Amino acid sequence: MKQTMKLASTILMANLLVTTPLWLQHPTTTVQAATNQGQQVKLPPAAEQTLQTLYAIQPELKSMDMKIDGPNNGVYELRFDKRMAPGKMELYAMVGLDATTGALHSYENEQEMQKQNNQPSEAVAKQKTAAFLQKLLGDDFKKYKATQTRKGKWDAVTYTRHEHGVPVFTDRYVVGVNSTSVMYVNTFEGAPLRAASSLFAEPGKVMSKDEVTGKVAALMELTYNARKKETGKPALKYSLESTGYLNAATGEEIESASSRKSRYSETIAVQPGGKKFTASNADEAARVLTEEFQIKMDGITLETDTHTPAEMKGEGETIYRSKGRDGKITVYTTNNEVTGFQVRGKIESASAKQHNNKPANAQLTYEEAKEKAVQFLQPYLDSSVKEMKIDKIKIAMSSATTYSFSFYALYDGVIVTDQHYLVNVDGQTGEIVNFMDSFTKPTAPFPDKKTAISKEAAAKQFLKDRPAVLGYIFPVQNDKVQAMPTLVYSIDAVSYFSLDAVTGKSFK
Repeated sequence: MKQTMKLASTILMANLLVTTPLWLQHPTTTVQAATNQGQQVKLPPAAEQTLQTLYAIQPELKSMDMKIDGPNNGVYELRFDKRMAPGKMELYAMVGLDATTGALHSYENEQEMQKQNNQPSEAVAKQKTAAFLQKLLGDDFKKYKATQTRKGKWDAVTYTRHEHGVPVFTDRYVVGVNSTSVMYVNTFEGAPLRAASSLFAEPGKVMSKDEVTGKVAALMELTYNARKKETGKPALKYSLESTGYLNAATGEEIESASSRKSRYSETIAVQPGGKKFTASNADEAARVLTEEFQIKMDGITLETDTHTPAEMKGEGETIYRSKGRDGKITVYTTNNEVTGFQVRGKIESASAKQHNNKPANAQLTYEEAKEKAVQFLQPYLDSSVKEMKIDKIKIAMSSATTYSFSFYALYDGVIVTDQHYLVNVDGQTGEIVNFMDSFTKPTAPFPDKKTAISKEAAAKQFLKDRPAVLGYIFPVQNDKVQAMPTLVYSIDAVSYFSLDAVTGKSFK
């Protein structure tokens, strides 16, 4: 199965290129650009070198029709199509090459991914993936060590770079393989830098175990669940709120391109209205949209969605979708109670990565849009909600033109993670284009936060099961990956961690 890695844009430095310029031996490839009609795109020498290497690995690529798009965000995208018949082409492979270093960002062999081959053995997986990377990286391949990507399965192998005996956490290649060939290669953000080993300073004085525990304790966050899955009752818990990396010498938090630490706004006082609406069929759902949410429905009708699989819906959820118009309107109900809606234009793409909460051609500022979101939301808030915070990092159901606001209710000043509302505001028109009510009612009183164990005790429990690991990353500053590696302690911020703050036991 293909595994997709979302990669951030990187700052790339030409003096970090550690490969020999093959352009002295091969002419630059010239092809028709995919997005610039009538213009010719020339790959720079470093990217041409990597292309020639790929040709040596996969000779059939030479016989394909190739188109180049970009560079977009510092990456050239190469599309290889196989001619099936006159006027008929079929996608064979996609390749991403760095515009500065020429290094590989991604490789996807569509033909291989479509094959229904048996899962390879460990020996076959390692042999085929290593052979591919060795040819791609040359002598640099010696810097990488292989590990299993998924427990018990060898359909992909992760190769992590090591310097001075410790891993470079953000310099990795994930190589997908079937029983006959490599299917894809995905990179972590540091790999395309092709950074020279001389840039990695040898590990010096680092924090002690106790100092690491203290730093992790400061990152423990007390939160509530209105209804914990394990018990069905409210719970007070600790979870780790971290970028995942600490400067090994100072303990300062370091951000990587994959860091997803929540950053909450100041507390927002609200006046809840407690409004709820029911809809037992498509016509009633359309009426709620028109009369209560002021969505224009001229000539638009809804119908019950019969295509979404039941396992993808919540318990008791029914979805209604528009028909017979450009764009889409969707209404969500749970046990006939309207829990949200979504309005989409004809060409909008629901991609949070598209704008990073910075809508295209915005006419409203973030603060103006936030005020509209709060004013819209208040009438529909549960009557128990008096204060809220926005997770400024969380972006959901967004499009290129929208601001996305994820609101969380507070109880006794503490975030309640399953009392959540989403409101998206079009940054050009000010219209509310998304509303989702994910508020969970508690079945019993919330535990008193004064009964919680200390953050230090929580940190010790966390590190007992997930010890900090010394290594390097390429840090991110101002949304850009920095080319100079930093020695860090890696803190496991990916695996699920939730500690009962009263008993001190981990939730299973």
